[in-house]
Amino acid sequence: MAHAREATTAAGSPPSSGGDAGTSITKTSLRTGGWLGYDEDALYVARDDRIKLRGEDVTRITLRVVEWDLVVMSLLLVGVGGYVSMTGNTLVGIGFAVVGALSLYRTYRKRYELEIRVEGGKSVTVYPAHPKRCHERLAGHLD
Repeated sequence: MAHAREATTAAGSPPSSGGDAGTSITKTSLRTGGWLGYDEDALYVARDDRIKLRGEDVTRITLRVVEWDLVVMSLLLVGVGGYVSMTGNTLVGIGFAVVGALSLYRTYRKRYELEIRVEGGKSVTVYPAHPKRCHERLAGHLD
């Protein structure tokens, strides 16, 4: 299940935002480990460290499918590498193709990037396991 509802205590994870004994957090897992959750008045990001974003401080939530400019550049590097290796210097061509393939792989790993902008120009970037559903729920929750 992508989203789990969990009640945590003030001593639990994440910290309670109010003075009550607990709060109900809706969580979703991240591809890179950890989780993203929200309750009535805050968003929580738990990776290596824990971040609490107050709901009124969040200005925009954006889901970027893929960075198409990097995909095109990577594919061009692979193509140029293939052309150069066939018509000229094989070693240089293979070098271009490897750099293009590595760039394409890195771009693929950063697909479906969820960016949460906060007042003051700061942003938090996460990679949810179910990005479209997570984006819809967070956008609906913060409206």
